[in-house]
Amino acid sequence: DIGRGKPSVGGGKGPQFGRSEGGGVAVAEPVVKKRAKTRREEQTDKEPTWRVLLHNDDVHTFDYVTMSIVKVVKTISRKKAHRITMTAHSSGVATVTTTWKALAEEYCKGLQMHGLTSSIAPDSSFKK
Repeated sequence: DIGRGKPSVGGGKGPQFGRSEGGGVAVAEPVVKKRAKTRREEQTDKEPTWRVLLHNDDVHTFDYVTMSIVKVVKTISRKKAHRITMTAHSSGVATVTTTWKALAEEYCKGLQMHGLTSSIAPDSSFKK
């Protein structure tokens, strides 16, 4: 044991890249592969958007309609829901949100479950 060299802690100088002396640090750039789109992503890219429409009624209070919108469409704030309610009251109809058809149907049914009059329509049928 006396004749042997001391074992190095941590594995010595580490890997040597293109140098015969000295311990350098090699930094490799990460390889970023472009991910191919899945079939579902391709479908949603091509799928047209639909509008969820809220129709005016003289039955429900403004607060009830506003809170129903917030409960059904979780991404809408109370302030925005109140604006939608006011637009439906003054114009007869208002767009709640635009999304793909399956989700638009879900939102529409949710609003209807709260007793509101709601429908969906292709976004392309509206003037921008």
